[in-house]
Amino acid sequence: MCAYISRIFLLLLRITIIGGCRITVTGLYPMSEGSRGHQEGDGVLPAVDLALSRIRGESTLLLGHRLHIVQNNTKCKMAVGMQAFFESLGSGPPKFMIFGGACPSVTTPIAESVHFWNIVQLSYADTTPRPRQKKDGEAEKDLYPNFFSTVPSENDIGAARIKLFQRFNWTKAATIHQNTPRFSLAQTTQVNLAVERGINITVKADFAYDPLEAVQKINSSNARIIMGFFDEDMARKVFCHVYHQKLYGRTYVWLLPGWYSHRWWTRPDNSTTCTPQQLFIALKGYIGTDILPLSTRSEKTISGWTPAEYEALYNAERGTEYSVFHGYAYDGVWVMAKALDRVLRILKDQNDEESFWKFDYKNSKIANLLMQAMNETNFMGVTGPVQFRGGERLGCTMHKQLQDDVEVKVAEYYAVTDSLNLTENQFWWEGGEPPRDEIEVIEQFLTVSSVTFILTASIAFAGILMSIGFLIFNMKHRNQRYIKMSSPFLNNLIILGGILTYFSVFLLGMDRGTMGPTVSLANICKARAWCLCIGFTLAFGAMFSKTWRVHRIFTNVRMKRKQVIKDHQLFAIVGFLLVVDLVILVTWEIVDSLQDDVKEIFKETSNRPEELDVLYIYKLAVCESRNTMIWLAIIYAYKGVLLIFGLFLAWETRHVSIPALNDSKYIGMSVYNITIMCCLGVSLSFVIQDNPAASHGLVSIFILFCATITLTLVFVPKVVELRINPHANERIRVVGGLDKGRPSPGNAASITSSAKVRIIAEENTDLRKKLVESDKKVKELEDELFKLVPEEAPLLLRLDSDSDVPTHSLSRENGGAKPIDLSPNSVHYHPSTTSIPSSQLETKIPNPDYSEETEGPPEEEMYENYGGVWLGPPGAADKPEEPDIFNFDYPCDLNQNGTMQQDSVAEVHRTYDDKAPLRTPDSSPIRCVMEIPQSPYEIPSFLLNYTN
Repeated sequence: MCAYISRIFLLLLRITIIGGCRITVTGLYPMSEGSRGHQEGDGVLPAVDLALSRIRGESTLLLGHRLHIVQNNTKCKMAVGMQAFFESLGSGPPKFMIFGGACPSVTTPIAESVHFWNIVQLSYADTTPRPRQKKDGEAEKDLYPNFFSTVPSENDIGAARIKLFQRFNWTKAATIHQNTPRFSLAQTTQVNLAVERGINITVKADFAYDPLEAVQKINSSNARIIMGFFDEDMARKVFCHVYHQKLYGRTYVWLLPGWYSHRWWTRPDNSTTCTPQQLFIALKGYIGTDILPLSTRSEKTISGWTPAEYEALYNAERGTEYSVFHGYAYDGVWVMAKALDRVLRILKDQNDEESFWKFDYKNSKIANLLMQAMNETNFMGVTGPVQFRGGERLGCTMHKQLQDDVEVKVAEYYAVTDSLNLTENQFWWEGGEPPRDEIEVIEQFLTVSSVTFILTASIAFAGILMSIGFLIFNMKHRNQRYIKMSSPFLNNLIILGGILTYFSVFLLGMDRGTMGPTVSLANICKARAWCLCIGFTLAFGAMFSKTWRVHRIFTNVRMKRKQVIKDHQLFAIVGFLLVVDLVILVTWEIVDSLQDDVKEIFKETSNRPEELDVLYIYKLAVCESRNTMIWLAIIYAYKGVLLIFGLFLAWETRHVSIPALNDSKYIGMSVYNITIMCCLGVSLSFVIQDNPAASHGLVSIFILFCATITLTLVFVPKVVELRINPHANERIRVVGGLDKGRPSPGNAASITSSAKVRIIAEENTDLRKKLVESDKKVKELEDELFKLVPEEAPLLLRLDSDSDVPTHSLSRENGGAKPIDLSPNSVHYHPSTTSIPSSQLETKIPNPDYSEETEGPPEEEMYENYGGVWLGPPGAADKPEEPDIFNFDYPCDLNQNGTMQQDSVAEVHRTYDDKAPLRTPDSSPIRCVMEIPQSPYEIPSFLLNYTN
C-alpha cells in the first residue's frame, strides 16, 4: 500500500514537473507605482494576458506545459531595470527568456549582457536600431547576439522611407537629428541605407539643445526633402525655427518619427515662442513613419483571430490604458511560445527532454536551440507576418500624413516583401503634386538669337559678295591709268582684309546655340582671333601704308632731291605688320592656348506658378586662357598705336586733293571711321560681354560698318568714275596739291560742272587776293633792303632769284635782276609717244623708280613713266620768246570765269599771267587735254607748286 502511494506521488510529481510544468519567463514592463498609467507597460498587459490565455488553450502547444511570465516593473529606469533583471535571475526557477523591456535605457544594457547567462531576450516596444557587429581587434564581435525584437526598429522605418523616396523619385535629402545616442544611431543607419539605395544626403545637421543653427544649415543647403530624428519635446522647438525660417509649404516635405503623441504640437511648451497654430502651419503636410499597430489584413492569425477580432477583445480588456505596442506584445508572447515549443519537440525527438528541465545559466545548448528556433519563426500575427533577420523583425510600417489637422494613414510598408501599398487615403500636396527633392536647376546657355545671327550673317555674306565684285573690278581694270594710279594690288589687300573681317561675323555668331551644347568652341575662338587680327592688318595696313606715302611726299614741300616710294615698299610695311600679328598669335597659341570654358553669369528663380521651385542658371560658353587679358592688352596696344599713327597721318594729309591719287582722301576718311569704330567697339564689348546677343549684335555692327564704309569709299568712286568716263585711260586730269591753308574743294567728278566753275572761281579770287598781298609784302621788304644796303641790294636780290622761291619782279633804279617767268605757260606738253631731249630741260624731274640717293634714270625713261607729260620750270634756253602763244597739239577752250573749259574728265587752270592772250596765232580756240602719268606714284609736291 505504501509502495502504491509512493508511486502515485512520484507520478503526480512527474506530471507537476514535466507534464504540467511552468516554463518561466521574466517580464520587464515600465509600470507606474500604485496605479496603472505608463502606456508601454500598463497598456500591453491586457494583450499579454490575452495571449497567455489563448496559448494555454492550445493543448498541443508546449507539449501541455504552461507558459508563465513573471512581471517586473522597470519604471523605465536603467538602474531599476537592471536590479529587476538580476533579482529575477537569482530567485525562483530558471528563466528561459527575458520578455521586455520597452525603454531603450533599460533594454540596451540587458541586451548586451544576457548572452553571458545563455538567455534569449525579446523586446516588444524598443525600436532603437542597434549595430550588430563591432570590431574587436581583427575579429568582428556581435554586440547583441541573443537580442530579438517583435517591433520593427528604425532600420525598417528607414527602409519604409527609402521606398517612399523611390515612389516619388526623390534622390536627394537632408537630415537633422538630436545629438543623443538613440537619434544619432537612427540617423546614421538611415544615411547608410540611403547611400546604399543611391540617395544623396546633401547635408547632415545636428544639435544638442538649440536647433536654430541646424535649421539654418538646412535652409542654406536648399534641401527640399528633410528627415528629422528627435523626440517630441525637441520637435516643437525645431518647427518653431522652421516656421521662422519659412522651411515649409508646397516646396518642402518633412519626414519625422510617427510615434509622437496624438496632436503633440498642441501641447503647452514654454520652451518655444510659437503658438500651436504657427506650429501647425509649419507642420502641415508632414509625413510620419511609424510601426503599424495592427495588420489591416482580414485573414486569421496564429491565434485563430483576425486582427480586427483581436483588437475588439483588447479594447474590451484594456479599460482606459492603451499602448501602440499592444499588438507586438501579443505577437511576442506567441513568438516565445512557438520557440519554446520548437525546442521541446527537438529535445523530445532526441530523447533528451529532461535536459530542458535541467536548464541552468551555464547551459548553452538550450540557448542555442532557442536562438535557432527564433530565427526560424514564421507565422501570421496580428501585426502581420512575423519573421526575424539578424534579430530584427521584418514587420510592417506605415506612413501617415498631417491633413486638415488630422494624421491620416496613407501607405503601408511590408519589410518581408519590400513593398509599399497605398491606402484609400491619397497623399495630399499643397501644390497638387509631390515637391521636387531639390530646386530644379535648369542650365541655359546665353546664346546669340537666331534672328540676330541670320541678320548679321546675311549682311556679312552680302559684304563678301560685294568684296568679290570689287576684287573682280579691280583686277579687270588694273591697267587703267585711273585704277593703276591707286595701286590696285594694295587695293586687293584691302579687299582681302574686308573679306576676312566679314567672315569673322559668322565666327562671332557661332556658339552653343548654333553649334550645339556639347561642341567645343576653342577652335572657333581661335579662328575669330586670327581672322580679326589678320583682316584688320591687311585692310588697315594697306590704307595706312598708302596714307603714309601721301604724307611722306606731299608734306616735304622743300624737297630738292628725288623722293620715290614704290609699291613693293608699301607691301613690305604690310608684311611687317603681318609678321607682328603672327608672332603674337603663334606665341599665344603655343604658350597659353585658348580653351573652351563655361562661365556662370547669373541665377534666376522662376516666378511662374507651375515653376515655383525651378532655378534657372544662365551660363555663357567662353574661350579663355590663363592670361587672356594680358594677350588682349598686347594686341590692343599694338593695334592702338597703329590706329593712332594712322589717325595722325590722315589728319596731316587731310588737305591733300590729288585727282591723280584718286583715293587718298577716301582712305583718310576710312582711317577716321576705323579708329572711331574700333575704340567704341572695344570699349562697349567689354561692358556687355556677358550678354552674347547684344555683344554679337554691337560688335558685328561695328565690323560691318567699318568694312563696308572702307570698301565703298575706296572702290565706289572708281566704279563711278569709270562708268562716267569709260575712256579714262586716254585722258585724265592732273590737278591737285597740298594746301594746308584752305580746305580741299572736293572731288570734281562728284559734283556738277556749274559747281566746279563756282568753286574754281572762288579759289581764283582768293589766290589773287593772297598774291596781291604777297607782292605788297615783297615790295616793302625790297624797299627796306635798299634803304639798309643800297649798294649790295641788287646783288642780294639776284642771288635770291636763283633760289626755289619764285621772284616776280626785281627791277630797281640802282639795278636789278631780270624777272624769271614761272607761269604755267612755261610748261611744255608733248604726246606720250614722243621724247624730249635732255638739253631742253634745265631742271630735271625726279624719277619715281629711284630713291633720293640715286642719280636718276635716263630722261627718256622719265618721260615714259609719266605718260609723256612734263611738268616743271623751263630752263633759260627753253624760255618761250612769245609767252602769249601756246604751242599745243590740242586746242583749249576758256569759260567765262577765266578757267579752261571742263571736258567732263580733265581741267587745267588758266595761265598765271592774266594779260597773256589765250589764243593760237590763227585765233582758234584753245582746248587742252593732258595725260596724267601712267605710274601709280604721286607727283612730287615741288612740281605741283608750279602748276598751281
